[in-house]
Order: sequence, then structure tokens, then C-alpha cells
Amino acid sequence: MPLTAEQSERLAVLFETHGARLMRYAYSQLSRNGRGNGEAWALAEDITQSMWVRVARSGATDVLGSEQQWTEDYTLKVLFIRVKREISEYFKLMRSAEAPVDWSDPATCNTLCPLLPGQCAWADLPDYLAKMVAALPEREREALLLKLDGTPHVQMGDRLGCSPSTADRLAKTALLMLQIDNPELSADPVALESLPEWEQRAMAKLSAAQREALLRLDDGPRQTLLLKSQGLSDHQIAKRLGIRRDRVAEASLCEPVLSALTAEDMEQAA
Repeated sequence: MPLTAEQSERLAVLFETHGARLMRYAYSQLSRNGRGNGEAWALAEDITQSMWVRVARSGATDVLGSEQQWTEDYTLKVLFIRVKREISEYFKLMRSAEAPVDWSDPATCNTLCPLLPGQCAWADLPDYLAKMVAALPEREREALLLKLDGTPHVQMGDRLGCSPSTADRLAKTALLMLQIDNPELSADPVALESLPEWEQRAMAKLSAAQREALLRLDDGPRQTLLLKSQGLSDHQIAKRLGIRRDRVAEASLCEPVLSALTAEDMEQAA
């Protein structure tokens, strides 16, 4: 149904008054998803234009109705909601257009999750992986889920009440915890005899389960946890290995998980 002269005039006034502000709002939402500045602005313009088209098609049943019924404050709130809905529908359309991935296959999920963090946000975690994630400590679990959801580090920090770098470190620690506690998520183990002598000596003091878990980890985390088991501090470990302390912290926070494997060995032996 074509617009009346009054409705066309009101649409023009609303666009002139609120158009730029609504586009800035759309840009702020879209730029949080890793899009470049130019791409986010272009998409924000498309989305707000789509919203104005819907408003025009709705005629008197929407914000183009009587100005006595639609106050300016209420109208602006409704327009913000309309933009937010357009953004949600855009992402829903993008997700439906993607080729399906079999996330129930451990090999597929474990390979793609680190490469495509946004994908896990669109798919329910398979039961086997959901149980593993549920067993993580609360802060590490929340950090990992935010990371898998594609949340930028700044927003992760806001949600977790810490710095962006700490939030990212918690997510990486969660991944290491999963690897230690669930061998099927790790790489094939390296040969014990291929390790430097000091690592072999340190390994000999650990339980069989601990050795098996550590042999599946990358060099940095494995060496950090071996030195941690010898009582070295994060500062001492960083100095000895020649790596940053934040890299040490990612792995050293997993020490309780590694220690728990000793208790499991003792229970099985009993």
C-alpha cells in the first residue's frame, strides 16, 4: 500500500533525525565481529536501509502512524530494536547459507575449532565434547566458550572481569586442560627417548598417566609443566625456557589437572 503524504513526510523526518545515529549503532554492533572498518560501515548502511524499507512497507501500523501515538522517545527505541533485529536476521541468513559440518565427528571438530572459532558458536557442542567442557573450572570454561563464540578479547575481559590478555590466556589454558584430561583431543605422543635428558629425568618421577598426557603436548606446555612439577615459579620457568611469562602462565595453570592424574593412577592401582 503506498504511503500517504503525511506518512512520507514523517518517514523523511525520521530518516533525517535518526538515520546517522542508527547507522553508527549498527556499525558498533557489526565491528565487534572482527570485520574491517570499511566492511562494517558498508554492511551497517545496507542493514539500516533494509530497516527503513520495512518501516515504509508497514505504513501506519508502525512508526509512521499518528505522532500522538508514537512519541519521539518511544519511536527511537523502536527503531533501535528494528536495527538490532535486522542484524540478527542477517547473521541467521549467513549461518543458514553455510555448508553443514559434522561436529559430532571428533576429528573434524578438533581440527576445525582452532581454525574457525566462529563455527562452534553456531553449532551445539556434541555430547562427548560438552561433557569435557562442563568439567573445566568455571572461569576457564566461560573464557573458552566466549572464545569459541568469536567474542573479541576486550569484550571477553569485560565479561570475565579481567584484562583482555588474561581472558585470552584463560581460554588457552582451558584448551590445554582439555588436552591433558582427554587424550583423544591431543596429538600423537612423541617418543620419550626423543626428549632432552632433563625432560626424561623429570618424566621418570611422574605417574604413567601424567607421562602419557605430557607426551601429547607441544614442547612449551610440556616443559613448563615439568618444571612446575619440580617447584619452579613462573618467573623462573620463563627465564629458563626463554619465553614470555604469559606463555608460562597458560600452561602452569593446568598443574592441578596434571596432579589429579596421579590420584587417578592411585585409585586404579587400589
